[in-house]
Amino acid sequence: MISSTQREILEALVELYEKKKESIKGEDISGMLHRTPGTIRNQMQTLKAMGYVDGVPGPKGGYMPAMKAYEALDLHVVKKPYLVNVYRDNKPVDGLAVQRIEFSQIHNPNECTALITVMGDTRQILDHDILKVGPTSQNHLILRGEVIGRDDSKRELRIATQSITSIPKGKVIEIATKDFTSFTPDTILKDCSKILGDRRIRAAPVMQGKELVGIITEREIVRAVAAGDGNIRVGDIMIKEPLTIDANAKLIECIEKMKKYDVGRLIVMDKDKPIGIITKTDIILRMLD
Repeated sequence: MISSTQREILEALVELYEKKKESIKGEDISGMLHRTPGTIRNQMQTLKAMGYVDGVPGPKGGYMPAMKAYEALDLHVVKKPYLVNVYRDNKPVDGLAVQRIEFSQIHNPNECTALITVMGDTRQILDHDILKVGPTSQNHLILRGEVIGRDDSKRELRIATQSITSIPKGKVIEIATKDFTSFTPDTILKDCSKILGDRRIRAAPVMQGKELVGIITEREIVRAVAAGDGNIRVGDIMIKEPLTIDANAKLIECIEKMKKYDVGRLIVMDKDKPIGIITKTDIILRMLD
């Protein structure tokens, strides 16, 4: 059984080792934990004797976590770990990654809390911060809530959840709209605008034969009409490099791409052929099924 101090040192050693994949100096651990080098050295000698740490001799030596350390911390060695980020103000918190999420009080409709265990320094998170966690690797879970408690020695944060969502696991092609409207570059803008309005759609691909050459959206139309250019052609104002996604891509990839480029729709492609459109609304409706 290890003490709380030894656990904290092991967690710091594992975190640094997983980042660098090389032996770790005691000075790096003492700096990270704000403890004296002498304290770290003494504890490391004990942890080595207990089989939790391997010592690496030489000028480039240091310490490496043994498998027993991972077991003591209830961690699994992953060659290519999936990084579950913690966000504050829609920006990832540097150096924090989620290891575990445990829910409690889920039977109470008025209260649901989550205990978040992380790798990294939890002291950079403040009480009452609003955080977003996720998406997780398997169920693509996203959690939002307020920090209401903490144990920095165990690197745990207690979150009062405000929302819990899960991104569907399906593929883009499963929910994309396959019967889509398209225009040619020679379509007169006022005709394009009328068709979009009548069909209550906000954007459409622009095709030259079977080739995708652009996309026209309400934004371009409004700008052109405001400038008095209602009789120009679609090809004059279309976006010439539309964002696309493969039909067999996962929905989480689709969401990440929409978020990265701040768009609400992507054209779905099967090889070089457009076969549909997927929008944020399509994904939300799938989540509500």
